[in-house]
Amino acid sequence: MRALVCTAPLLAIAGALAVTQGAQAEDGRSGQELFLERCGACHLEGGFGTRVLSRRVPEGQAELERREVLPASFTTTVVRRGIGSMPQIRPAELSDAELQAIADYLEKRR
Repeated sequence: MRALVCTAPLLAIAGALAVTQGAQAEDGRSGQELFLERCGACHLEGGFGTRVLSRRVPEGQAELERREVLPASFTTTVVRRGIGSMPQIRPAELSDAELQAIADYLEKRR
């Protein structure tokens, strides 16, 4: 139990560093650029993902960029595991750094 308590602050610091370092992908593209390129076909206005979400979330929240609450941790989990019509996206298709940049971008849109 003591080891768990001692490592908790270190895990919190590591998590904070991951969020700040995730603002751009390895190649320097921003989260917004990556979102438009990799997610926009489904998650911008008129996209399949937006249409599906419009039946499941409050009005005005189906477009991910307009979401009032969208934690980065939720985005990364959904992308890696998939949910409903959203297929899982593997690291070979979207790197962890790219995903983190997208998730950070969507979270900070508020």
